[in-house]
Amino acid sequence: MRKNTVKLGLAAALLAIGVGASAATPPSTTVPMKKDGGVYVVPVSVNGTVTLDCIVDSGASDVNIPSGVFDRLVEAGTIKKEDILGSAVYTLANGSNERGRTVRLRSLKVGNIVVKDVVASVGGAQSSALLGQSFLERFTSWSLDNNRHVLLLAGLPSAPPELRGVRSPRPDRGGPHGTDPSDVKPALEGQRPGSRDSGGGRPPRNDGVGDDLTAQHSGH
Repeated sequence: MRKNTVKLGLAAALLAIGVGASAATPPSTTVPMKKDGGVYVVPVSVNGTVTLDCIVDSGASDVNIPSGVFDRLVEAGTIKKEDILGSAVYTLANGSNERGRTVRLRSLKVGNIVVKDVVASVGGAQSSALLGQSFLERFTSWSLDNNRHVLLLAGLPSAPPELRGVRSPRPDRGGPHGTDPSDVKPALEGQRPGSRDSGGGRPPRNDGVGDDLTAQHSGH
């Protein structure tokens, strides 16, 4: 009888250790990447309306969407006046600074995980779609596995930060920052936001992957 009691106690202890270890390990999401023109991209669903291939670029402070995608989201009604956040200064790949429009994307779905309220810049028609830090930093950590060609996202996405530049609509001007309703879809040709200039930001990489293919990045 004593032997059975000891065995049951040992089994319970091992089970408790296993449960504790599993609870301490954050869940992770594996997203397959594909190669497109020499860079690796992942498919991203934006606001449940448009799916596009994005370069995973840790050098870009924000997600970037081309102006054509922005137009489609506006036409579909998934970007509204209150989602226009204003503008920010970005450092382009050539080192120059340029001011670009920033917007809130209601949702980004990557693999089977959805992140809500993500800040994005709107680039020119020919700009690359980038999965930047405004998405990546919402996770405990993330990494790119060059051997398996996958994006690894550790943990569940954190709550959205307080969105930059959000103000209550002004009734006499028609929208946030005095934006007229007709200004929801502005002409944004020629803008290629990359890394936000915060007093010393480095230029983003052109390939979006480079030396970071096997590096681990902390999201917090």
